[in-house]
Amino acid sequence: MEADKLQSTIRQSEKLVRALANRYGFKSRDFSLIWDDGEFEASRGVHELVIVAADGRRSTAQIDHGALLRQDAWKYFNQLDTALMHLARREEPRGV
Repeated sequence: MEADKLQSTIRQSEKLVRALANRYGFKSRDFSLIWDDGEFEASRGVHELVIVAADGRRSTAQIDHGALLRQDAWKYFNQLDTALMHLARREEPRGV
């Protein structure tokens, strides 16, 4: 039962990422999502969601396990939005 709830929660989070990505002009085929170095680890206190653009660029969002389980997307919305904003930039930032 707990595993089913967790899988549902993960799917909901991924839907949120896809909706935000659409806002930045990404289509589903333009990126992929990787949880916790390749496989979701329920024992982590903070999860790492890596968003990989089709051209190989990556951006990471840190998501608190408790917020994920409670489906408190507003608690990690900014991390997702920032990660996607970085990917939406087509040029690498230049140093001064």
